[in-house]
Amino acid sequence: MREGVDRAKLIKRMTELMRSGAVMLDQSCPLCNSPLFRLKDGSLVCPIHGEVKVVRDEREAIEVTTNAVLDLVEKIASNKLLNLINEVSKDSVSSDVLNLVSQYLDIIEKVRRIKSIKRGDERSKQ
Repeated sequence: MREGVDRAKLIKRMTELMRSGAVMLDQSCPLCNSPLFRLKDGSLVCPIHGEVKVVRDEREAIEVTTNAVLDLVEKIASNKLLNLINEVSKDSVSSDVLNLVSQYLDIIEKVRRIKSIKRGDERSKQ
């Protein structure tokens, strides 16, 4: 277990997971070494970090990393767009601001298109 983790909170969270029907596994979280739990829906969780993806090979590791990067890029672009919209008064919308809005929307659209293509590829493999 990583230092700085409140042991009492960890034990409480582990107890909550087991009470909800989760099963403690013999695997541990690669980040904090806490035991992993399998939820009823089959997903794996660390009591400290939440959902955990376990990969079997380099290809799966690349896939998980790529998905995480796409999610992060979409989140950053969405937050930047929201901040920009909140900061600009309706009376002072310049062409520079509109260009930034357009760029953020393009980024979000591209990320979603890539995710959609990836989902289609995953379905065709099944």
